[in-house]
Amino acid sequence: MNKILLVGYGKMGSSLVKGWLKRGLKLKISVIEKKNVSSVFEKNKINFFKSFEDYFLIKESPNIVLIAVKPQQLLSIVEYLNKLHRKNMTFVSVAAGISTKWYKDRIAKEIKIVRAMPNLPASVLTGITGIFYSKNILNKEIKVINLMLKSIGEIVLLKKENLIDIVTSISGSGPAYFFYLTELLLKIGQEFGLNKKDAKVLAVQTFIGSAKLLEETKKNVSELRNNVTSPGGTTEAALSVLMKQNDGFDKIMFEAIKSAVLKAKELNRV
Repeated sequence: MNKILLVGYGKMGSSLVKGWLKRGLKLKISVIEKKNVSSVFEKNKINFFKSFEDYFLIKESPNIVLIAVKPQQLLSIVEYLNKLHRKNMTFVSVAAGISTKWYKDRIAKEIKIVRAMPNLPASVLTGITGIFYSKNILNKEIKVINLMLKSIGEIVLLKKENLIDIVTSISGSGPAYFFYLTELLLKIGQEFGLNKKDAKVLAVQTFIGSAKLLEETKKNVSELRNNVTSPGGTTEAALSVLMKQNDGFDKIMFEAIKSAVLKAKELNRV
């Protein structure tokens, strides 16, 4: 049975644990989290520790250490990660923007480090995770980590590490773009006379249905868009605004994603 140490039990850390438990993975799970959430762990037979000091007292060496803290918190725990490190141990980092070089420079050149970027839908087991493996990760270790991350949704394996920043900006941050667009449709719907309940049902179900159609059809996204867009119709009228050549939605989204990518690179300098 693989021993997993999860460092951090925020939105992503808790989503991972929920996925592992729901899928019935054979893992011995320990969690370091300073907030008092021990009741959750007692119920599911997960070992809970409020600090690294408490964890070190049991003198256990995990197979996999999954780092699920914010990038800005890493410097405050790097000394503990150094103390924890063993040659046969694999570290998996879901901290946005923090490169494998960052860990190699601060812990050990030979560290086995994997970068992963899940997203919030992992909490309902429909997430997507981009993964980059360092060259020194063994196939048996890759198999276990893939299984762990598949428990919360789909995975995409990346051949180049720098691609994780664009994954972060598209799928990691992507749910926020979706929620913001839903917010706007709710607001506009109400401004034109819909009540809040009906506006929400219309917006949410439209997105859910469209995503399901896109998932199950063989048509590409452009074909589907064209199928909805009748010449001289209401959709065409709306798209003529969204798709303006110089200041349309595509330019806004490009600039938004570019800003997120630059921020991810900036976080590597913490």
